[in-house]
Amino acid sequence: MAAPTVRASPLLSDGRALLDADRLVRAGVAERRASYELSFTAAPPHAGFLVVAGVEAALEALARAGGRLEAAEVSAAGAACGLSDALVERLAGAALSVDVDAMPDGTIAFPGAPVVSVEGPFVEALLVGALLVPALRRGTAAATRAARLHIASDGGVVVDGSSARVPFAGEALALARAMHVGGAAATTSALAAAALGIPFRGEAGIDLGELAPPPSPLEGSWPWYADRMVDLGGHDEEAMLLEARRVGTTAGGWVASGLAELEGLPAARYELVALEESGAWALRQGASGRGEVIAGRKMVARYHDEAGRAVTDVIHLAHERMMTPRALGAARLAPLARAVVRGGRALEAPEPPGVGRERSVAARALLPHAVAHLRAPARYPVQLSPALIALREPEPPSSWR
Repeated sequence: MAAPTVRASPLLSDGRALLDADRLVRAGVAERRASYELSFTAAPPHAGFLVVAGVEAALEALARAGGRLEAAEVSAAGAACGLSDALVERLAGAALSVDVDAMPDGTIAFPGAPVVSVEGPFVEALLVGALLVPALRRGTAAATRAARLHIASDGGVVVDGSSARVPFAGEALALARAMHVGGAAATTSALAAAALGIPFRGEAGIDLGELAPPPSPLEGSWPWYADRMVDLGGHDEEAMLLEARRVGTTAGGWVASGLAELEGLPAARYELVALEESGAWALRQGASGRGEVIAGRKMVARYHDEAGRAVTDVIHLAHERMMTPRALGAARLAPLARAVVRGGRALEAPEPPGVGRERSVAARALLPHAVAHLRAPARYPVQLSPALIALREPEPPSSWR
């Protein structure tokens, strides 16, 4: 008997998240408005910065699902995982109603700062996180590696040779998008070139000897280089590129074919930071109230000097007056996240990956030079606002007052 075709919403992929959602329903808190934040807790070794990617891929996955959970799919997941009838009834046919604010693809980010904020019914905000976390961990890992290769090439042509080796279309497109956002100028994936508009760069690899055809008249119809592309081999590609340049190797493009590997993903945390109680927000340190996360709904602003260079990032409470640039020796500030989803609906059309690439390359150039070093980078300053510092300080005993 042939196996059934599986078509399911990405919100139903993580069985453990569904079990957590079941607990929320049975506890009677599933409809309380909840605020979650996704942040990276650490960068990969020798990485002084992260390039955010995976936001667009996650939003497109939600859009393909139509923002609604099909009753048959929910019932099948409920039967497979032993979920309560109450959760199945809650999710079946329900339209997603969350709000999402996110740093767009290509934003330079640092550990500890919230990258995505999700607000909505507790049960929905929880399940959306199960999609966002793996999408942003994988996308950000690939974009950050591509950015480092772009630095190692001294601005040369880095070519995504990894997404063409991924067997499934959705994953291949997400990887190609992330690599382009990070700094790859082109791709060897015909699928990514056609679907995402990323420039194609490739060479035929088969050697036919005496059977070889004459040169193709099409070779002059796209950028053609005297220097052939150099495949970095898929292992320790950053070091390979630096060594190739050291010995004087030139290339029409450096092909990175090893970025589909999942090793070295940045650690991430998706935690509850506020929960509606009696019609108002109450601060939370995780769902249990005992997490190490900083409580409170937050936003991040980046401060720049007169020359436009990044000086520091400050994490503020969402409704706190932002610190003035003058107080930090800066000239201007800019919030890093923007509204992308309201009431479960995307506010804008999907952003082309080339826009994210322009954003990441431009923002990288504004970092302090030492932060972008490939080994032993300097630490970029990320600080808490006075209101958040006050929240973290324990309340003094009554005898001290």
